[in-house]
Amino acid sequence: MLHICTDLEESHARADDDRMNPAKDFHQDRERALFLRRQGVAVRYLEVADGERPRGTMLLEENDGAWFMWKGPTGAPDPDVLRRLLSSSADLPRVTLVLQPEWELPEVLADAGFQAAEGFETLLVDTTGEDEDMLGRMRASTRSRVRRALRSGFTFTDDPGLLTRFHPFYADAMRHADSPDFASQEYLRELLELPRVHLFGALHGTEMAAGSVCLINDSAVESRYVSTNPEYRSQAPLNFVHFQTMKWAGEHGMRYLDLSGIDTGETSEKTKMINRFKLGFGGREYVYPTYCR
Repeated sequence: MLHICTDLEESHARADDDRMNPAKDFHQDRERALFLRRQGVAVRYLEVADGERPRGTMLLEENDGAWFMWKGPTGAPDPDVLRRLLSSSADLPRVTLVLQPEWELPEVLADAGFQAAEGFETLLVDTTGEDEDMLGRMRASTRSRVRRALRSGFTFTDDPGLLTRFHPFYADAMRHADSPDFASQEYLRELLELPRVHLFGALHGTEMAAGSVCLINDSAVESRYVSTNPEYRSQAPLNFVHFQTMKWAGEHGMRYLDLSGIDTGETSEKTKMINRFKLGFGGREYVYPTYCR
């Protein structure tokens, strides 16, 4: 018989066995729910179980009176499990669900009052094969920049201790762009304490030339907070970081580098430039179905 747990602490206490945490995506991970709570974000973590065996989980977070679920639920897709998860969030206003595609069960979603919206589109770059295989899938201009960066003497790093060198130029870039993706140094420091979060970077001597805060998912490394030190821009250090991250992902059994969203609709020139940069790595566009209530 299915039952639902809405107590995050209780759910966490039962997580000694990997089977007790079916989340494959960082965004639905129990540790992320606890992190968000420590940041003062209202969260609801729902778990449907059959006896002691979890069948599905859903993490919702609140922002300005609206609630969001990113890339979930987790577990084996099941209409009854989804019905239980949705019924336990029925009291929440303005809910948006960015679904794992296998959980797109239109009848169940419609019964709970959800309507289809524009999907969330991202770019997945294949990390399989040798260096030349990955380079060969890129556009010629991107491949050229990667090769130039490889000749520039950069060192690839995986070190959260470099946050104090990364954050100043990251923060300047976010403020200049008036970006909603800005994250404080303290926020990123605490985020990097989680085992599924890494700060990958390009070092030139002792200086950080570019960095990427990445989230580790089941089959992909998601590049989430990125920036280039303007003093090194001509040497393409972010191309270097992304290429080395692709290699790291492949070596650790992950198939993709997720470049964290792409906008293919009506966009500004700046957004078009960002899209061209991402598309240059030769990835495939991937859409998460989205529903709103």
